[in-house]
Amino acid sequence: MPAVLPFLNLWSVLILLGAAQGLLLSWTFFFSPEGRALSNRLLALLVLSLALLVVEILLCYSGYVQFAPFFVGLTEPLTFVVSPLLYLYARSLTESAFRWRPRYLLLLLPAVAHAVYLVPFFAQSNAWKLRTVAESFHQPHLVTAVAEHPFWWFGTYDRFYDFFYLVLGSYLLLYLGLLLRTFFGYQRQQAARPAAPAPLLGWLKRLGIGFGLLLLVYLGATTYFHVASPTSGTDAGDVWVASLISLLFYSMSGRAISRSTLLALQTPPEELPEEPAAPRRKYEKTALAPEATADILARLRTLMATDRPYQNPDLSLADLAAQLRLPPHHLSQVINEQCQQNFFDFLNSYRIEEVKRQLQLPETAHLKLEEIGFAAGFNSKSAFNAAFKKSTQTTPSQFRKTMLSA
Repeated sequence: MPAVLPFLNLWSVLILLGAAQGLLLSWTFFFSPEGRALSNRLLALLVLSLALLVVEILLCYSGYVQFAPFFVGLTEPLTFVVSPLLYLYARSLTESAFRWRPRYLLLLLPAVAHAVYLVPFFAQSNAWKLRTVAESFHQPHLVTAVAEHPFWWFGTYDRFYDFFYLVLGSYLLLYLGLLLRTFFGYQRQQAARPAAPAPLLGWLKRLGIGFGLLLLVYLGATTYFHVASPTSGTDAGDVWVASLISLLFYSMSGRAISRSTLLALQTPPEELPEEPAAPRRKYEKTALAPEATADILARLRTLMATDRPYQNPDLSLADLAAQLRLPPHHLSQVINEQCQQNFFDFLNSYRIEEVKRQLQLPETAHLKLEEIGFAAGFNSKSAFNAAFKKSTQTTPSQFRKTMLSA
């Protein structure tokens, strides 16, 4: 029986464009000037993992995998990587003290264990791998291909995949619970600080909805194709999953474009020479649309919370604007109008909050006050003391004594 001929239909084109979109997004998140932020690197790895899963599904479904048989099963361990990356990404956005810890690599142990389990599968011939794909999608295939490298656990594959989908579904549900806990915890923090930026909360909500939809489609497709209609092809439900991931990529790209500050740039209105000159409001000629202002403020708050650039005592307005990929005057405008502060007072407010957090910790009681001030970004003891007293109406030493004795 001849092997299936490669084809492209509506579904495969949708998935193909989605995979390309995902790869482009991951590149952008990782290598853009903002890609130095830990949260953006985690998002880049998350999107890349999903995009590679989509690529394998596309190749297997369309028959083009016969030109790249090494791809068969190659990305399957990534199904155990996506959930931990999403969880860590959510934490990096919501926890100001979040930092990468080597122990987080332990979250990838299920993926590593699954990759080791697949070693006998990877060791088989290309013809055998292509036959398994064709059987899964009920496509024509060569019947002569047989397993050539029977490892001692190779015979357990059929029994394992009878409940693999239950294992993976439970794994995804576990991380959905962790993601919801992170989201609701952050939501409670926002309720206590109504002045905090709302866009991040909305972004987390959309992430949760997207992950929940993906889990729902996965469980529904698995139930249908493995239980209700097993003769339809055991991997046919993967096409549904890949299609939804592609739609999520389209949505992410569309939102990124719609929120871009490029769309908010406005041409200054022409002056009317006959009208008497009125007092000119600051930033009148560089007015930003409300949506652009909210976007810049949200990105600024996220950057300050995740990367803590204020800890650099030499940080300038131009440096911070470059990290946000903004013109300096736009950043200055947002800080002045939305935060009611100049640039240096804005930086010092974050530095003082960092100092206050440190002074309340018993484990930092042995550190000198100026050490804590310098670590927060102040470049002199006098500037530190003056800014702290102006903000809290007390000295750093009095504040520490009060906090530690409470």
